[in-house]
Amino acid sequence: MQFDLEAGQPDGLPQDAVCVVGAGAAGLCLAVSLARQGVKVLLLEGGGQTLETPAQALQEGESSGHPFQNIGVGRYRVLGGSTVFWGGQVLPFDDFVRGERPWLGCPAWPIASAELDGYFERSYGLLGLGEACFDDAAIWQSIGVAEPDFGTDIDFLFTRWLRTRNLALHFRKELKQLDTLTTVLHANVCGLKLHDDGRTVRSVQVRNLSGQSFEFKARSFVLANGTLEMARLLMHPLGNGMAAPWHGLSHLGRPLVDHLDCIGGSVHITDHPAARRIFDNVYLKGHKYYPRMRLSPQAQRTHGLVDVASQFLYRTRFSEHLDYLKMFLRSIKEGAAPVSATHLPRHLAAVARTALPLAVRYFKDRRSFKPLDAEVSLAFYCEQMATAESRLALSDVLDPLGMRRLRVHWHIDGREIRSIKFFALRIQEALAARGLATVEIDPALLDEDPKFVKRMHDAVHQMGTARMANHPDDGVVDSNLKVFGTDNLYLAGAAVFPSTGFANPTFTAIALALRLADHLAVEARHATASA
Repeated sequence: MQFDLEAGQPDGLPQDAVCVVGAGAAGLCLAVSLARQGVKVLLLEGGGQTLETPAQALQEGESSGHPFQNIGVGRYRVLGGSTVFWGGQVLPFDDFVRGERPWLGCPAWPIASAELDGYFERSYGLLGLGEACFDDAAIWQSIGVAEPDFGTDIDFLFTRWLRTRNLALHFRKELKQLDTLTTVLHANVCGLKLHDDGRTVRSVQVRNLSGQSFEFKARSFVLANGTLEMARLLMHPLGNGMAAPWHGLSHLGRPLVDHLDCIGGSVHITDHPAARRIFDNVYLKGHKYYPRMRLSPQAQRTHGLVDVASQFLYRTRFSEHLDYLKMFLRSIKEGAAPVSATHLPRHLAAVARTALPLAVRYFKDRRSFKPLDAEVSLAFYCEQMATAESRLALSDVLDPLGMRRLRVHWHIDGREIRSIKFFALRIQEALAARGLATVEIDPALLDEDPKFVKRMHDAVHQMGTARMANHPDDGVVDSNLKVFGTDNLYLAGAAVFPSTGFANPTFTAIALALRLADHLAVEARHATASA
């Protein structure tokens, strides 16, 4: 069932349900998994079926410190959340990233590694990647290319990409047909109310932009409305004036971490055929695989470095036209932001001139096509070191729903530069030794100039504002993602990550959401049995 609060108070809402706030990647996967297990779910989404300017304006905020360019990007109030614009790349946080790394002050995640690996497997199946190849060596073999060996400091890996990236479309049958799943649109959660015990959430206060207010009760509540937004909601005073048990948690809203994106140099390819064999995307049986270089865990451990990956970025006159066509086709297929067709003929004509080599490369070799005249940059995607200075707060400015807007203070430590420089030098040496390319490294990076930090920007991978820990002195949620000091309030999403690597956070957040779904399903069965 699906309701829209713009049409008024819905009737027939489930009683004694699990209320999930936010219908993005984590919220949708959690809700669908619970509903498939027969648990009644009330899914609240602040936006509508498509992106709306008034709803998106609610995400505005202010920032200080290092420019946090994407405060309003990557957070979308729409059914499907950020997956409406997501590229669809999936890569789990591995054992190394989730383990203890004392040289960075990173604790081990309080979840058994084998257990979470099992949820990664389930996540692949849930997202339609069950038949993809997960053996990198087999992928190299299938395309007739020897697996690259760039020495002990550089690892090669493939990332996998979803066929349908907008999860609202991927789960459209479940959203329409599951009797146990009720979705309510334009339901902006603006506050929480507790029972008199001070530990149990009784209800959520909901408003729409038409000025109407609602209150929804449930058995359990899960905030899955994004790294910034869930911390913002938790930092607000409670709707009934009671003191919230989580307001005393020192890690609420900090540390805010993102991935650090930067260009570290330019690449001049000297052996195009060999470079293409190694670095071009691979397409096998309808699945896309993207080769990337990573600073090896061995090198990180030996030299005390952060996790960082790299790839070539190609830019040509052809790129702009192809990017437009990709966005246009996706807007039709997946319901992403509509792309104007005004300039379609011009872009089609430009791409047509390269269509033949592109088609040959794809259908004959099952690889992507990169023109020889491309300008190539060496891009880095680096783990950010967590600092207490990087944090969220509430401003005094109210949004149209009466909530205080976010104030972000983003702080970059700067020691990440050493890791990027180390990796850039290893890549430069490896490419030159094999006659593949020469790399001109940015002089500021080579000098480890602190000014290089100004060239770093956030990757729209917001994480860590409500981290998971074994004790409330060290985090906001326990290993079952329950907020410390509460009996029925949980968080789902990248906010709970105790540490991060270079990989984008969505897939790991989904795996944690499936684990939480199983935990809540067990609780629901126990509650039914004891009723």
